[in-house]
Amino acid sequence: MATVTTPDVATPDLDEDIAVDVEKSAEKLWTVIAHDDPFTTMDFVIRIMVQVFKKPAVFAEAIMWQVHTEGKSAVDALPKAVAERRVRIATVQARMEGFPFLLTIEPA
Repeated sequence: MATVTTPDVATPDLDEDIAVDVEKSAEKLWTVIAHDDPFTTMDFVIRIMVQVFKKPAVFAEAIMWQVHTEGKSAVDALPKAVAERRVRIATVQARMEGFPFLLTIEPA
């Protein structure tokens, strides 16, 4: 069985997202969408899904495959501020590694 390993990369503290479940019930949600491109590696997308969006590896891999085969995938539905913060963190990491990986948000 193949396993996905993610190197320990310093990521900003996401502890302020702990209250997301409470906020989800009171605040309008926004869907984070990952878009395909011909340069961002599959491993990088999986790593971002695990480290930034806190997805289990199996879900991260499923999201990556949907992005790869269908051109985009819904990643999560979050309060707007949380969605924007996670997209910003993921985008900075992508640019630091030379990838044009694009994440957008839209009302859920």
